[in-house]
Amino acid sequence: MMDRRSLLAAAALGALPGLAVAQPAWPTRPVRMVVPFPPGGSNDVLGRALCERLGALQGQPFVVENRGGAGGSIGADHVAKSTPDGYTLLFMSSSLTTNAAVQRLPYNPATDFTAIAQAAVAPMIVTVGKDSPARSMADLVRIARERPGMLRFGGAGPGDTSFFATELLKMAANLDMEAVAYRGITEAQTDAAAGRIDLVVTTLASARGLLDAGQLRLLATASAARDPRMPDVPTVKESTGIDFVTGVWWGVFGPARMPPALTAQINAAIGSAMAEPQYQRVLEAGGAALAPLSAEAFGAHLRSEVTRWTDVAKRAGVALP
Repeated sequence: MMDRRSLLAAAALGALPGLAVAQPAWPTRPVRMVVPFPPGGSNDVLGRALCERLGALQGQPFVVENRGGAGGSIGADHVAKSTPDGYTLLFMSSSLTTNAAVQRLPYNPATDFTAIAQAAVAPMIVTVGKDSPARSMADLVRIARERPGMLRFGGAGPGDTSFFATELLKMAANLDMEAVAYRGITEAQTDAAAGRIDLVVTTLASARGLLDAGQLRLLATASAARDPRMPDVPTVKESTGIDFVTGVWWGVFGPARMPPALTAQINAAIGSAMAEPQYQRVLEAGGAALAPLSAEAFGAHLRSEVTRWTDVAKRAGVALP
């Protein structure tokens, strides 16, 4: 016979066969999904679509809360400091990792978050305003080389995925262009449409509205081959011979120290929501695709991305001292 102290110790270690420890139900109240950018960008579009399906499947509201600023770090920091109970989550793109390469952040993306689920992936695209003299990617490269330092590109701060993608383009094509920082990518795209800046490397999900309205012109994709959702749009390499391939991912995160069982439960809930036709239609409209990962695999990917973009920042000369 085990005494009471031994019984409790064995139960705590899970050593008693047949003794199941019930996991608390989730969700039993509304869940906040922080999107750390203003409304209208790809994070907001995809995050809202995912929350809509999660709410329908889980029977609780999933409320999007936009907390823009500092390239997404304000909203991300809020989540990092929240209670790890599954009721405050973060929907953010790969800018979670690029930010860390160029900013001194109040959090470490590799250790201060629980990576829960990857929600989508997409190639970056190169866009210009409707009145731009660049009618093709080859035109844009030629103009940039003829006017070194004169062309301006926009992004949501120096740690934004768009900023890093354009820095990669500059390196690959040996271009000299000036960066202009905005609170969110939507503002950058609006200024490109108005001719106040010259180009934005972004995602189709972000730029779809202005492209459909004829305010932006899509020159090329940064994919290895033509995207089947955009079969008439050439790749950068196809247009110019420049080897420029990069993309973006989006995912759901929680604060660090979330219980593994809860993390797995939310990962499964997100997987079910992503399988819904309504969510997949939003992805297709935004030029994105499903790329589900387990929580463990997504965490490993997060850490590798931090290393990758830190190296890119050093080569581009924009790394932290």
